[in-house]
Amino acid sequence: MKQYLNLSLENQVPIEIIYLSKCGEFSQRKVLVRRISKEKVVAYCYLRNQIRSFSLDQILSASWSKKIKVS
Repeated sequence: MKQYLNLSLENQVPIEIIYLSKCGEFSQRKVLVRRISKEKVVAYCYLRNQIRSFSLDQILSASWSKKIKVS
């Protein structure tokens, strides 16, 4: 998972994450990572159309965005 977060940050390509909110709700989001710290990821969220902060321990999975081709 961290590999995808780092690749999004380094190459400025969007990825998809599955996120579990503090309220216990799941969401699938397309994000573009801006910054990674020890506990948080700051990313542009295409679902909310704004910069959002995500707790690393609540990101359940990460993968390429469906529109991105990886060779």
